[in-house]
Amino acid sequence: MRLAAVIITYFPDPTVLSNIGTYLDRVDKLYIIDNSEPAHIFPPGIQNHPKITIIALGINRGIAAPLNEAVALAIAQGYGWLLTMDQDSHFGKDQLDQYLNNIENFQGNEQVAQFGITFEHTTNMARGSFRSSRLLITSGSLMNLKLIGAVGGFNEALFIDEVDHEYCFRSGKAGFDTIQFTDVYLNHNLGTKKSARSLKNFKETERSLHAPIRLYYMYRNFLYVSRYYKSLFPEEINYLKKDLLNRIKNNFLYGGEKGALLKMLLQARSDFKNGRMGKKL
Repeated sequence: MRLAAVIITYFPDPTVLSNIGTYLDRVDKLYIIDNSEPAHIFPPGIQNHPKITIIALGINRGIAAPLNEAVALAIAQGYGWLLTMDQDSHFGKDQLDQYLNNIENFQGNEQVAQFGITFEHTTNMARGSFRSSRLLITSGSLMNLKLIGAVGGFNEALFIDEVDHEYCFRSGKAGFDTIQFTDVYLNHNLGTKKSARSLKNFKETERSLHAPIRLYYMYRNFLYVSRYYKSLFPEEINYLKKDLLNRIKNNFLYGGEKGALLKMLLQARSDFKNGRMGKKL
């Protein structure tokens, strides 16, 4: 399997180097597309690495546009698969080898638009265990580049958030499956954590919190995927709705910028209704 990978960075901290090290040896090419403003300066060992191409324009282009750029580069250079990674994700020992072996041994893998893995560490799953899922996330997913012509690229109108799920939904609409292996684990940071005392039982628990602008994209883009895919994938859309409402609730209860959050949510709904998509200006 000839394999390229892409990581999209945004003001990365030093851990990104060790994270890259968990998969660089197993890929033939790595595209680092940097969204930092100004552009991040990577150390010489990364800049001069023969496998690595760095694209740093000094502007934040979101997720979809850089992914589409990596897809185009990988196809032009003859790669059949593209591993998409976040800067805060890394593979544990032997996990990527197991992942790639699973794909190579998966019957009908040429007709699967995308493979993904789990973020819940389990030890009792049989090797190669999998399920069909339309809720794969960008980090740790492997795209079948031979199906890009049939499915299309990532939806740049979304900028960030729901870009991954929309691709899965569109793959399903085109007649292709998206598969999650449940025996392979990716270490992934799912958001900023804050310890807070529950208002229900007063126990201290961790909550995922987000900046108001991030919840703007989450809400606006959920409205988009709900409009276009709810009739095809009602269970998945309902799951995303519950998850979004929980995130909004946690930010109102335990976050700081309540006024700004309310303003962003109202703006998100207005922008969606008026067809204002892409990067929020």
